[in-house]
Amino acid sequence: MTKVGVSRVIKAPRKKVWEVVSDPTLLPKFMGPDLKSVEVLSRVGNVITYKTTSIMGGREVKMTQKYTLHPPDRVEDEILEGPMDWRGTTILEEVPEGTKYTWSGDISFKGVLGRILGRLFAGSKLQEGAEETTDKMAKYIEAQ
Repeated sequence: MTKVGVSRVIKAPRKKVWEVVSDPTLLPKFMGPDLKSVEVLSRVGNVITYKTTSIMGGREVKMTQKYTLHPPDRVEDEILEGPMDWRGTTILEEVPEGTKYTWSGDISFKGVLGRILGRLFAGSKLQEGAEETTDKMAKYIEAQ
């Protein structure tokens, strides 16, 4: 498994940050053009199950994912179906400057496609992508 993590202060109240991080339909705004779509499959209690379609390594990849919401300060996310295993957590903490956003998790790749993607996106490239996504999300929230 590869560990990925990002921590950053977003200059906005926790409630405002929560509204964004708890809504997977907003992911295309931050994850770049390779995330083609997000479709919510169900919302039951504090659990949102959704399907994403992305381009990874030049191939279309579909994944089923789940957010478990713990308002107002934590989201657990995991991939249920797809070429990788992922379990992660987002934690929001109020700080004098706004909200400290911490996102971390473990990822591993499976199957033939997963091994190809693992070689393409391993280590520092995954971390770089997480940092870019977090920067875009922070700018989006701070501009609201």
